[in-house]
Amino acid sequence: MGTTIILGIISIGILIFVHELGHFLAARAGGIKVEVFSIGWGRGVVSFKWKETKVQIGWIPFGGYCKMAGDSPRDDLTGDRGEYYSSPPLRRIMVALSGPLFNYLFAALLFIMIVFIGYEIKTYPNRILLADNTAAVTGGSTPAKAAGMRDGDVIIEINGNGITNWDQITENIVRNALKPVRLKVLREGTVFEFTVVPRLEEETGRGIIGIYPWIEPVIGETEPAGAADLAGLRKGDRIISVDGVLVDNHLAFYSAIEGKANEKVAVVFGRNQEIHQTMLFIRLEEGYESAGLFFRQQVYRSPKYPFGVSVVKGFKKSGEAVRDTVRGIGFVISGKIRARNAVAGPAKLIYLSGQIAKEGFVYFLQVMGYISIAFFIMNLIPFPALDGSHIVISLYEVVTRKRPNLSVIHRIQAFGFIVLIAALVFVTMNDITSFLNR
Repeated sequence: MGTTIILGIISIGILIFVHELGHFLAARAGGIKVEVFSIGWGRGVVSFKWKETKVQIGWIPFGGYCKMAGDSPRDDLTGDRGEYYSSPPLRRIMVALSGPLFNYLFAALLFIMIVFIGYEIKTYPNRILLADNTAAVTGGSTPAKAAGMRDGDVIIEINGNGITNWDQITENIVRNALKPVRLKVLREGTVFEFTVVPRLEEETGRGIIGIYPWIEPVIGETEPAGAADLAGLRKGDRIISVDGVLVDNHLAFYSAIEGKANEKVAVVFGRNQEIHQTMLFIRLEEGYESAGLFFRQQVYRSPKYPFGVSVVKGFKKSGEAVRDTVRGIGFVISGKIRARNAVAGPAKLIYLSGQIAKEGFVYFLQVMGYISIAFFIMNLIPFPALDGSHIVISLYEVVTRKRPNLSVIHRIQAFGFIVLIAALVFVTMNDITSFLNR
C-alpha cells in the first residue's frame, strides 16, 4: 500500500510540475514576474529561492500554482510591466493556455516514447467467450450474442485495425460505447463480419459487448502455500476435468468449483504428456471460491517504429485520448454514467496511478499520459479559478477593448476557488468511501 501511494504521488506530482512549468515559462518569456512556483497548496514544507521566484512544495499534495506579481487584490499594483494584469491580454492568454498546453504536449511525448521504445505486456489471446446473463452484463442478450458471435470466435479485426491479443480488443471496444463497431472474426477457418454497438457501462463509462477472453486452463502460476500448490499442481499443468466435468477454458474451471468452498474436488490434469489426478481444497477468499492459481498469459511485444512514425502515432494517441475524455465528460453531464462512480478525485487518482505504475514502466507512462490529458481538458473549462476562466476574461478584453473590473474578477475567482475546494473535499470523501466499501 505504501509503495502504491508513493508511486501515485510521484506520478501526479510530475503532472502538476509540468502544468505549472508551462505557466512559469510563458510568464517569464512574457516578462511577467513569478513570485512563487508551488507544487501543492499551503505553506511550503520545502522551499528555496531561484532568482526572483520562491520555489516550494506545499504541505497539501493536491494541485499547485504560480503566484505572479499583480494577480491578487492584496498586491500593491504599480502598473509595472512585470505585473500580470499590466500585461497585454494576448500575453495573459498565452500564460493561462501554456499550463494545459504543456500537459497535452507531455502526454503526447509519453505516448511517443511508448511507441518508439516498444513495450511488452502480459495479455490473453484474441479468442472469446460470450458473457451472457452474468453479473457484468445484464438485461437480455449481450450485443455480441445478438450480433451472431459465438464462443470460440477469434477476433482478427476491429474497425479496420488488426487484432492479435485481448488488450487490443478491449482498447478498441471500451472507447466506442454506443457507436457501431465493425468486427471480423475467424470461425472454423471462415471469416465472418459483424457490426456491434457496445453498451455503455454506467459504473465506468466503458463500452462493453459481453465477451471474455478464452483462456486455456494451463496453470501459469500458483500461490505459495496456496490450495493448488498444496495439491501438487505446478506451472504448465493443464487442467482436464474437475469432479468429472470437462474443462476447456478458465470459465469452465471456475464454474466447476463454484459453490464448493471448504470442500475438496477431484482434479484431473496433464503434465509432460501424462495424466495425473489430485484432490484440490477450495478456499473461500473475499467471498469467492479460490483455487490458489492463475492461468497462463501470453506475452505480447509491440513492434518498434522509426522516430518519425512514432511521433505521428503518439500525437494520434493523444488526440484519441482527448476525444475519449471529452466524450466521457459528456456522458457524466448527460447522466448516462454515474458521476459518483466515474469521477475520480485526488485520492483515487493517486491510488489508481500507483497501482497501475506497479505493473511496469510502460503502464506508468501510459497512466500519466491519460491523466495529463484529463488535466489539459479540465483546466480549459471556463470556470472561475481555472485556466479557462483567465483565457475568457482576456478574450473579453481583446474583443471589447475594455479593461475588466479587477476587484470583480478577484471576487469571482475567489468564489470559484471556494467551490473547487468544496468539490475537492466532496470527491475525496467519495474516494475514501469507495475504498472502504471494497
